[in-house]
Amino acid sequence: MAENKPRADLLIDLYQRKKGVRQNFETYWQSLHDYFYIESANVNEQYAPGNELKSDFLWDSTTLEVADTLAAGFMNYLTPPSSKWARLVHKDMKKREDKEISNYLEDVTDEVHYALNRSNFYNTMFPTYKSSGVYGTSIILEEEDIDDGVRFYNFPCKQCVIIEDGRGRVVQYFIEFEYTADQAASRWGVEKLSQKLKAEIAEDKGSSKKHQFLLYIGKRSIRQIDKTDKKNLPIEASWLDVEGRYIIDEGGYNEFPAMTHRFDKLPFIEWGLSPAMKALPFARILNAQAKTNLRMMMKLTDPPVAVPDNAFIMPFNNNPRAVNYYNRSKMVGGSNDIFAFSNYGNPQVGMTAIDYYAQKVKALMFHDTFLAFENITKQMNNPEVYEKINEKMSMLGPSVGRYISEMLNPIIIRTVGILSRSGRLPPPPDSMRDNPEYEIDTISQLAQAQKRSELQALTGGLQLVSSMAQFAPDVMDNISSDAVVREAWGIMGSPTQVLRSDDEIQAMREARGKVAQQQQEMNLAQQGADVVHKGTASDLNTAKAEAGAK
Repeated sequence: MAENKPRADLLIDLYQRKKGVRQNFETYWQSLHDYFYIESANVNEQYAPGNELKSDFLWDSTTLEVADTLAAGFMNYLTPPSSKWARLVHKDMKKREDKEISNYLEDVTDEVHYALNRSNFYNTMFPTYKSSGVYGTSIILEEEDIDDGVRFYNFPCKQCVIIEDGRGRVVQYFIEFEYTADQAASRWGVEKLSQKLKAEIAEDKGSSKKHQFLLYIGKRSIRQIDKTDKKNLPIEASWLDVEGRYIIDEGGYNEFPAMTHRFDKLPFIEWGLSPAMKALPFARILNAQAKTNLRMMMKLTDPPVAVPDNAFIMPFNNNPRAVNYYNRSKMVGGSNDIFAFSNYGNPQVGMTAIDYYAQKVKALMFHDTFLAFENITKQMNNPEVYEKINEKMSMLGPSVGRYISEMLNPIIIRTVGILSRSGRLPPPPDSMRDNPEYEIDTISQLAQAQKRSELQALTGGLQLVSSMAQFAPDVMDNISSDAVVREAWGIMGSPTQVLRSDDEIQAMREARGKVAQQQQEMNLAQQGADVVHKGTASDLNTAKAEAGAK
């Protein structure tokens, strides 16, 4: 245990320094939680079980609605559970034309999607998308699972400390856990615990007090690459006892298991920014106005009243159903009536303000982008519909790009590695063994919206050449129809298995050419026979005519 202390001290000191950076965000995260994500864990407030949901700040549900719509939109348009949203392609452009390689990568893609569908991936991704949209940062962990193959865990920002490298990539994680001494013993064994925790167990106090532990994940800088035990895997996973300041257990991963998405990002700051941060000022005004408008409407339906005083004056109260006493001798005409007095305001003005600020919140949270179908009229034809949707979805380009590079691609790489080690993938073809590298192509509707400009450029070029061919047919010689089909197929993300290989296409064309040649030969032979037949018939007619003349 002593030999691990210097390394443990180094990691714990790094964690404590970076935790200070996280704490600068926590108050802001709590405000975002109060308006947009009340069902998530509180950030800097404590609560008893059963009292987690607190809606003290909410007088309008718009902020809750837009957060759910944002998460559901990314789920349905970026990682839809009902269809494939990514595929594997070879890094070498020439090898992509190899039918055997493309079919193999298509089979691997099917296995990856099958594993994700069996696991809790889609249940985890919804809160992950919502966390990104509200807090600006979301963190998940992918572990191997005996039954389902893979399993995902979503961690709140307040439970993690992240560290990025010079290129802005998150490369180190500290994940906070709390265990009692008994729980720690059941996880790692009593012999690995500190003397303090052993004493608690011996005194039968090991099930009450919580102690802090850290899971550190990062690239392992020193290892023996010829060994495959857990302490020599490329990714380090060390458990730290913070109080005892030592490494209680050390393991590792073959691929990086943790993924972090930042919706928006500033240089040299690990934590992300979110659309909810921009919408927060309007969310505050919206709920304040909704509260004010509610008071106005309550006073209209149950107004405050005035009654004659009984020799004393009470403080003025303008709340609904309030009672205010007036001095009869001071009233004009000496009234003794009980009456409602008017000080209601204008609820319609309040409703206009509520609609205005609700639209501001919705616009900043991309509400209309994901509900674009609601604004499409029946008179629009299909090109107009797709153009309208793609225009709105292209606004999400930066965040979509970060989702793909920071989270989705690492998830697929990690899943492929897990499935490969468990023997669930088909063997690669011989033509791929010398260069097994592949790339991930995201083909969901949101990703396709970002690529739509490529397809439009291709279509525009073909239309230009087609119009030129009307007066200069030779220009069509510049276009390879096979290349056009494969390029469009790749942009659209269509399945490659339905495409024929170059050899199959060549064989079909040769067979078609032979059939055409045979047909041409038969036509020529038929024409020759017709000429002979006509010539014979003509000679017979001539002979008959001459015999009749005699």
